[in-house]
Amino acid sequence: MGPSEPDRYQTLGALLPILLAVLVSMSCAICASARPAKGFETATLVEAAEYIPCNGGCPALANPSSAFCFRLGDQVLVGEGRSYFHEGKFGNMEDFAGKQIPIRVSRRSIWIRPSDGPTLRIGRGSLFENFKDAGCLREVHKPILAHANSSRRPAKIPADAVAIAGSGRGDFQPLFLWFQCALDSDKATIGCQRWYKNGDSREKDWYCAQTVDGAPVGADFDLDPLLSQDGRLVLKSGAVLRHDNRVRTNGVLDRPSEACR
Repeated sequence: MGPSEPDRYQTLGALLPILLAVLVSMSCAICASARPAKGFETATLVEAAEYIPCNGGCPALANPSSAFCFRLGDQVLVGEGRSYFHEGKFGNMEDFAGKQIPIRVSRRSIWIRPSDGPTLRIGRGSLFENFKDAGCLREVHKPILAHANSSRRPAKIPADAVAIAGSGRGDFQPLFLWFQCALDSDKATIGCQRWYKNGDSREKDWYCAQTVDGAPVGADFDLDPLLSQDGRLVLKSGAVLRHDNRVRTNGVLDRPSEACR
């Protein structure tokens, strides 16, 4: 025996609010998917690369990190993330290099929304030293040099010494070093005295008085600290100094007649 007419009306009355709630929630979901996510802007992915942050001082099961560099209008942003629990979730991002991609930026994070996958979150800042784009490398070095220049400079370090990024990864690999470079008396080499942040001296480093392209470098050369790093010195012109690979003992050439190379 079916329900009476009043019972049917009572049942429909009880279900109506539930049905309305479902319809409202569905319409809201459709609207949310149709409009752009709040705060996302279109940026260009300049470079993306995977690397091991700890370099030579890695534990046995070190996780690789994925470094990113974006250009958002006039601003350059760098960041990186690691795939601890989702192996390879950043793996295909290198394919987007040179393409536009929506990102959202906060003081500590960058959210990336690729067209063919879920939104990814990475931390702002990076220690990746092998960005090819000069703007990307400057963004890597800016916070390092800001930290160095805001630190107390030990009395042993000359006032004209400049902070330059170190390796910054692994044991005994400093985040920055103090450099003082000058043309040597032979006019063919540039000697760079280096200090740790505590003022202890490090072994002197040597460069040829020429760029890697063979152009001569005079006594008035000027380093670009934001593009330079320990072992690779860049001039304000953008030219790179040729590293002197000749063998020395206590700072003296083993073969004085050998040309700088």
